[in-house]
Amino acid sequence: MLINPETLLARIKIAKNQTPRLVREELEKSKLEKINIDNLQHGLDSDGFNMPSYRNPDYANFKTTINPNNRGFWDLRLHGEYYRGIKVEYYGSIVFFKQIYSNDKISWLNERLGGMDLNPLGITEEQMFDVQMKNKLAIRKKLDKIING
Repeated sequence: MLINPETLLARIKIAKNQTPRLVREELEKSKLEKINIDNLQHGLDSDGFNMPSYRNPDYANFKTTINPNNRGFWDLRLHGEYYRGIKVEYYGSIVFFKQIYSNDKISWLNERLGGMDLNPLGITEEQMFDVQMKNKLAIRKKLDKIING
């Protein structure tokens, strides 16, 4: 069915206004927390750099035994509290990672890692790009539906 130019322009305006919400909804479905946790389990920070290595050889052996993926680098997991505390907040298409728990261990980790210019919260730019490319088709279908009525 053909539509007149005014209707088309109105629908395009609606689609444009809905785009940030659609992007946010698809990002929420992408489970960015799980990607962040997977990075940590592999001993990587939010930029994909190695976390510090364990200094104590016995502890390093223990940690590598329970999680060989960490390759001897900090994975920030012993009891799982740090991982459970990772949350993502969305403001339009802007994403913020945060740690909702606060205790002496987490404060120590934040201070120590901050001093080494490492951030455990977040995912790499490449990972975010990949997520957005995967979400592109779903967003496009929704925008097409708005524009086509």
